[in-house]
Amino acid sequence: MKKLLARLAFVASAAVAALAPATASANGPIIFVHGYSGSGSNWDIMASRFVASGYPSNQLYKFDYASLVNSNMVSASQLGSLVNTVRARHGNAKVNIIAHSNGGLVTRWYLVMQNGQSNVRRFISLGSPHSGTTWAYACVSPACFEMRPLSTFLITLAGRGCDRSLWSLVDGIIIPASSAACGQSRLTSQVNHLALLTDAGVYNDVRRELQ
Repeated sequence: MKKLLARLAFVASAAVAALAPATASANGPIIFVHGYSGSGSNWDIMASRFVASGYPSNQLYKFDYASLVNSNMVSASQLGSLVNTVRARHGNAKVNIIAHSNGGLVTRWYLVMQNGQSNVRRFISLGSPHSGTTWAYACVSPACFEMRPLSTFLITLAGRGCDRSLWSLVDGIIIPASSAACGQSRLTSQVNHLALLTDAGVYNDVRRELQ
């Protein structure tokens, strides 16, 4: 576990080391959680926009899964370890979590089943399969099984753990698209699933939801 924490901390800090420093933010640190088969680098464009707008680079962290095929329950525990590390670095400040796709399910499991809600200030999901996606029938892994509509994983969550969700009618991966709506939900830029990570309009909506 110590080695895992060290690796997560290294990945998080290395991912933002090249970004310019900025003034302190009252909103607190942000942890970006990518989706199934993605990587922390998926967030490079959005993270650079945060820094360009004045967000301190040392408050931006990117979570990478130890294994992309693990159950979301295992990944949620690893996310919790990073949350604890980040909070310890920032005076136990609550963190913000911005999650894309399956990262939203990982985050919800952490919040609901691992008592993470007291550690998180704001949770924003982008195109997450909160009610499942039929796309997940095309892949075979524990995480895929959990993304399927009416999976035991989703039934256990029972709609809990949602905060703010942004989604697109033309997502193309979350099927039906409305499955990405959960909690305080709103349509964002009408772009495809991966473009939710890079679109300037989506970034602007994320910034508004962080307030």
